[in-house]
Amino acid sequence: MNATRPRPRHARPLAPVLGLLLAGGAAQAATGTVQGQALDTAGKPLGGVQVWIKPVVTTGVAEAVTDGKGRYAVPGLPPVGYRAYAWLAVPYRGKTFCYRLASAAGGDDSPFVPNGTLTRNFRWQLSGRIPDQEPYSDLGYYGGSLPLMAGFGQERWATQDDEIELTLTPTGPLIDGSAGKVLTRTAPARGMALDVPIGTYRVQATFIAASGKREPLTVSATDGDYAAQATVNFRPSGDTCKGTTGGAPGRAYVYWRFQ
Repeated sequence: MNATRPRPRHARPLAPVLGLLLAGGAAQAATGTVQGQALDTAGKPLGGVQVWIKPVVTTGVAEAVTDGKGRYAVPGLPPVGYRAYAWLAVPYRGKTFCYRLASAAGGDDSPFVPNGTLTRNFRWQLSGRIPDQEPYSDLGYYGGSLPLMAGFGQERWATQDDEIELTLTPTGPLIDGSAGKVLTRTAPARGMALDVPIGTYRVQATFIAASGKREPLTVSATDGDYAAQATVNFRPSGDTCKGTTGGAPGRAYVYWRFQ
């Protein structure tokens, strides 16, 4: 795989900041360690991944960075409840996209208490549901989104019950270097297509009226030069690459018009 990713760095585990206290006010005994490994979409180690071990109730955070073998360790954790998060910054076509990594345990994002040594592994996913996020917006998915924008100055408008079907054909490698495949996404005409792997796509669109009638649309990436198909590029959703628990690494706007 020819994915471009950050240069591996040595792990830098940090002690949690003050705030992890017993109900009676005495400091908890530091007894736990969380360790693990981060892997890319092909199962290879990922260096440079930012890892947070964050208390569920109290304040503070323990932070680490994975080394060249994708490994990290955070020792000295009081025995309270925690959640583990990880983020990867990925350069692609001159921009940097931030991914929240998935749990490698099949979606086990539940809180834990690190009595002794506990393992929490991560894996980079290009798409799929984020278990602890609502599925109603792009924040609930590891993939990017395509907001559907009606072109300005049309005599017809879509209703709340109309839909648009997008056919997305990759024009080059996806963000992880893989080839990708042709995708079909159907979304409300006033909404957005969700959970699309970040890449560059040639887009075609079909309007689906509430009655079921279908008709082809013209599309554009810029609200100009409408044609039967258009090439769209994703842009990063934010400027930082740690701290957010949602997904939505990028958006690519699709403007559409009736023929």
